This record gives sequence, C-alpha cells and structure tokens, in this order.
Amino acid sequence: PVEAFAGDQGMVFQMIVSKRFTPNSRFGFFNVTSIVGDYAAANQQNQFLTQAFITANIWKGISVNAGASLNDVTGFRPSAGLQYVFANKQILAVIIPRCDLSQKNKVETFGLLEYKPKFNKNWGLYTRAQGLYNHNTRQNFHDRSYVWIRLGASYKQFQFGLGANVDFYGPGKMNENSFGVFVRAELF
Repeated sequence: PVEAFAGDQGMVFQMIVSKRFTPNSRFGFFNVTSIVGDYAAANQQNQFLTQAFITANIWKGISVNAGASLNDVTGFRPSAGLQYVFANKQILAVIIPRCDLSQKNKVETFGLLEYKPKFNKNWGLYTRAQGLYNHNTRQNFHDRSYVWIRLGASYKQFQFGLGANVDFYGPGKMNENSFGVFVRAELF
C-alpha cells in the first residue's frame, strides 16, 4: 500500500512492501518507508525513515529479518530482528522487533494492526493503528515513538478517511500531533 496523509502540521507519505521472492519461497522482502514534510516555508522539520529487510520465514508467519534502518537523525544502521505477520481478508497484523547491529544502542518495535471488514463487493470499513517505539539502550532513554490512527472507508483497492499522527521525540517525550485526512491505495 501507498498512503498520503494531509495533516494540519504537514504531509506524510508512506509505502509498505511485503513480498515473498516466489509464491512458495521461505524468503522475502519487507520495507516500510515514511516521509514527513513540514508545511513551514522556513526552518522546515522534514523527516524520513526507511527499514528494509530480507526475511526468512521460520514458522507460521514468524520470520527472521536482516537488513538496515535509515533515518534523518541517526543515519544508516545495519539491523536484525524478527517479524510476525498475520493476514486474512479482514485483519492484518505486523509486529517487527529489531535491534541495531552497529553501535548497538537502539532497540525498536514497529507494529501495525488493520481491521477492514467488507460491507459488500466494493465498499467496506478501513481502520488502522500503527505504532513505533525506539529506545536508546546505551543512555537508557526513550528516543522516538509514535501512534498513527486511521478511520475511513474502503472502495475496491482504495481507502480514505480521517487520521491522526501522535509523535513523541527524545527523553522528554516532546509531543507533536497532526490531524487530517488520508488517501491510500493497495497497488499489488
């Protein structure tokens, strides 16, 4: 899926890719990329985060991951972790705990839960809660976390509605919120 969220504080673009190399392969690729653009003309606080992993399914939706995380604050970090995916026509759940392999001072958990029941062939409800928690283990403090909520409708492979992004930064958990609308498409 790809999504654009227009909030009162800025614009967010997100793309998630999860694909096995072949339909019966144990191995695959997972990527989540988020770009946050600030509306301000001066002193923009733009952000990006991408995580890309080669996955190896070991048992019923549980995979081991190896790859990298890249963001605008800490840069490039080789990374490894686990991934759990549960998916059916109405529910998608993804949980990815990971840790940095270089400098070994960050542990992080990414989670996503979607509930999308259909009303008929074309229309349905779309809901999503997505969260991230990143902890600096060397200095033992909260580094970054967020909860992004979406509530809307689904028409065929498109989703749209209202959203909220609740973000926290640093050891003091400085809070920034953004409320707005989203449009999303499932491309594959």
